[in-house]
Amino acid sequence: MISCNNSDNDPDYVPPTLKNFPESGLLGQPISIQIENMEIGKIQVFFDLEEADVKYTADNEIMVIVPTSIKRYNPTLKIIDLNENKTILSSTFTLKKPVITKYSSENISFNETLTIYGENFDTNRNLIKVLVNNEIAQIQNTDFNKVEIMIPTKLTTANLEIKVQSQLQEASSTLPLVLKNPIIKGTQLNQVWLQQTLDVNIENVNPNSEFGEVFVNGIPCYFSASTNNIIGITIPPGPYKDFFVTNITYKTAGLTTSYDCNIKILNNFILVDHIDNAQTEFNIFIHNNKAYTFSYTIPGTDEFERYYTFLEFSPVTEKWKQISTFHYTGHIVNAVYDGNNTVYFYKLEGNSQSYSLSKFNMDTNKETAIDLPNNKIVAPLLFAFHDKLYLYSGLDRTSTSTTVRNKKYEYSKLDNTWRELSSSVLSELPLTSEHAVTTPIDYVFIGEDIYISYGLNYSTFKISPNLSVTKTPYALSFQYGNNIIVKSSYDYLYNTKTNKYVAVDILNLTGYSNNFFTLNNEVYYLRNSWSMYYQNTIYTQKISKQILNGLL
Repeated sequence: MISCNNSDNDPDYVPPTLKNFPESGLLGQPISIQIENMEIGKIQVFFDLEEADVKYTADNEIMVIVPTSIKRYNPTLKIIDLNENKTILSSTFTLKKPVITKYSSENISFNETLTIYGENFDTNRNLIKVLVNNEIAQIQNTDFNKVEIMIPTKLTTANLEIKVQSQLQEASSTLPLVLKNPIIKGTQLNQVWLQQTLDVNIENVNPNSEFGEVFVNGIPCYFSASTNNIIGITIPPGPYKDFFVTNITYKTAGLTTSYDCNIKILNNFILVDHIDNAQTEFNIFIHNNKAYTFSYTIPGTDEFERYYTFLEFSPVTEKWKQISTFHYTGHIVNAVYDGNNTVYFYKLEGNSQSYSLSKFNMDTNKETAIDLPNNKIVAPLLFAFHDKLYLYSGLDRTSTSTTVRNKKYEYSKLDNTWRELSSSVLSELPLTSEHAVTTPIDYVFIGEDIYISYGLNYSTFKISPNLSVTKTPYALSFQYGNNIIVKSSYDYLYNTKTNKYVAVDILNLTGYSNNFFTLNNEVYYLRNSWSMYYQNTIYTQKISKQILNGLL
């Protein structure tokens, strides 16, 4: 068989002649091509490899649709005569470039619609993309000369740059466009509880909480935001100086708004500081109008190999700071202060199950070893005042038995000597429990006397310089205004001098802590973290004057 085309069979055949064609257009839109001597159905039009759909044909014209499937903005336009299987045009065709001419406003908020005016956009949302600071914006409506968008929330700066991607090209605008500044209009409560959610009215809020920050009295806090110009703040436990929220600050996209207020905190306590990554177990003591305690970490797997640091609390700053001159690695079983300038350390010496004693001078930072009357006493009870250290009871342990000791010793700091006390001296004080591992004593000094307590479930004992003992059947809490305050139950704080009491939820107030200290007529205490803030730390909290003054 022999194949032939029209020109072979028809000597009068006149091939089509291209007269005119557009050099540019828009995706999905028609273009008109003028061709003389065109046979209907015998013309194909391609943009690169994509064949164009024919919208209609006439004697000297064919109208085709620019394919939306082309891959580049400057494809090759080809026109093929099927009669002769001949390409009658191969030329570059360029999509019209998008142009941004203006915005509906120069200032915009997150919950407002921005209209971008221009040329050569698109009616098909799948073929147009708008970027705001390189973040994709949600398109609400689009046409060839305008597109309406919602401002994206993942923004870090307020000056906005708009880019429109359409017709397989991108247009960037230098027109000014700035986010409206957020404005705090007020709060929906004038008193709050810690951890409570406080709703704050803010104009121009960013509904994406991840790209915003809220500070309460300068404290970063958790919050949630929405599109109704309200944020919900979780009131942090502190650190505060007083029982009021005095400022709320909101930040987003480099913009800041601040609101001064006077919102009362209803709790009986506030957090003033927190100790991170450390534990404390000894009584906090006061020296030269500052509070001190020893904290430790366990760097390895050995529970008895601890790293100790010395912390100082100032009543002016209400913050703890580490004293760099003191470090100790080992195991301090107990540490007691004598009310003057000396701290006594009772230490466990490695695996020998023997103990050592030393005294640390707070004024000179010098530590001196002290010989013990017996270096095998487990968990003795220790307290010190008037240049004397008292060591009594404790346990004698062997591999087969545990025996409670009843001997009592007095050490004189002035002449560095020990003497054993008679059984009648301090006889009112309970002996160590045979199940005890260590028994730190809570103590405070008032005048010439020391008040000691063995813990939450024990009595408080007033010991005078002549070693006479007066017992109060409640656990010691703190001193306030030369008054001894005790826990009369889990529901009351009780003043042993005035016989006044205040009903409180002790567990909610202090947890299981009994580590109180008083500075400048303010009462502080330590307790484990109890909120979503500062987890796995030790909180230092301050009791409200409402409770304290109710005890006077």
